[in-house]
Amino acid sequence: MTIEITSRHFSASEQLQELVKNKLQKIEKYSPSPIVKCSVVLTQDNGNESVEIKTHIKNHEIFAQDTTEVFEKSLTNTINKVVTQIKKYHDKATGKVKTHQ
Repeated sequence: MTIEITSRHFSASEQLQELVKNKLQKIEKYSPSPIVKCSVVLTQDNGNESVEIKTHIKNHEIFAQDTTEVFEKSLTNTINKVVTQIKKYHDKATGKVKTHQ
C-alpha cells in the first residue's frame, strides 16, 4: 500500500508521520481486496487539527474525515470511520448484507 501524507498550514513531524503510517497499516486486515493507496491530509487551523483519509481499494474509494483539538484523536476517529466503511463494503461485496427484522 502506498501512503501519501500532506500537511496543510504546518510541517508534520517525523513522529506524526510514523504514527499515521503505523495506524494505516492496521486497516489492511479489514479489507477484502488489497488497498492500493491511502492519501492522508493533515490540517491545522484555528486550534483545530483535522485528518482526511482517502483510501483506494480495487474499484472502490473510501473517504473519511474528523476534526478535534489533537491529531492523535482525529486520526483514531477517522481510521475507525474508514474501518467501518471497509467492513460495509466487504459485507456488500460478499453478499452478507444485514436485513432488519
